[in-house]
Amino acid sequence: MAELCYFNGTVMPIDDAHISPRDLGFLRGYAVYDVMPVVNGEPFLLDEHWKRFERSANDLGLRVPVSAEEAKEIARDLIRRHEYETMILRTVLSGGPSGNGFLPEGDETFCMMVEETAPLPRELYEKGGKVITLGYRRTLPSSRTADFIVPLKERERKLAENAVEILYVHGGKVLEASTSNFFIVKDGEIRTTGHGPRSGITRNLIVRLAKGAGIPVSEHGLFEGDLRFCDEAFLTASNKLIVPIVQVNGFLVGNGEVGPVTRRLLSIFEGFVKSYGPDSDKRLPGESRVS
Repeated sequence: MAELCYFNGTVMPIDDAHISPRDLGFLRGYAVYDVMPVVNGEPFLLDEHWKRFERSANDLGLRVPVSAEEAKEIARDLIRRHEYETMILRTVLSGGPSGNGFLPEGDETFCMMVEETAPLPRELYEKGGKVITLGYRRTLPSSRTADFIVPLKERERKLAENAVEILYVHGGKVLEASTSNFFIVKDGEIRTTGHGPRSGITRNLIVRLAKGAGIPVSEHGLFEGDLRFCDEAFLTASNKLIVPIVQVNGFLVGNGEVGPVTRRLLSIFEGFVKSYGPDSDKRLPGESRVS
C-alpha cells in the first residue's frame, strides 16, 4: 500500500510530493506543524489541535489554505486510505518558495500526512521513565514552530542517559519538555505550568479530566526546586499520552515508583481513549482551553 499525503490541494503518494529548494521551510526553518494521534479511526481532539495550528500560523504570518471543516475531511480521508494499526496525523505549513530566499511571497506549502507509529513500551507506563534537564527557552514559546535544533542536537545525550525526554528549565523555572508538557504531584495535588497559547492539547485534556474526577490541580507554575521534593511526576503529549516519570537527572522522584495519582490518571485517560468517538470532545468536563 502506497503511503499517501494531502499536498497543496491534492492527495498523492508521499514520494511524489516535493518542495522547492527555495522553500522557506527548507531554507530558513520558517514553518509550523501539528501532530495528533488517531484514536478509534478518528483524529484525536482535532478541533483543539486545529485552533492551535491556526494560531501558530497566524503568529508567523502564514495563511492556512484549508478551513477546519476541510481539514477534518482531509484527515478522515487519509485515515480511511491507510490500514495502520496505530498512526498519527502530521500537518506542516511552511512559508513556501521565495525568490530571494528570505521574504515570503504568499504561496505557502501545506501538507497533511499519516504516519504509522509504534506505541511506547508498556513497561515505560508501568515502571516509569527518566527525564534530563537542559537550560533553554525556545525563541517563540507561544508558537508551535518546526524549530527542533536543540532537541536534535541533544539526542546523543538523551540516548546515553536513557531518558525519555529533555526538560527545559530557565531562570529557575520548569518550562516544558522538548515534545511534551510536564506535571508533578505534591500532597495529592497535580501541579503544572500555566496555560498558554501553545499549551499541549493532551495537557489541557488531562487538566480537565483530573478536575472532573475531583483531583486538585494547580496551574501556577513549577520551579526547579519542586523537582526534588515532589511525590510523583509525569509527561503528557499527543504521541506519548501520559508517561510516568520516576527519575530526573540523577535523583529519584518520590520513592522511584509510579504513584497513585498518576496511576489513577492513566486509568481515567485510558477509559476516555477507549470510548473516544466523533462526539467525545463535547462531553468533556470544563471549557476548552485553546483559543
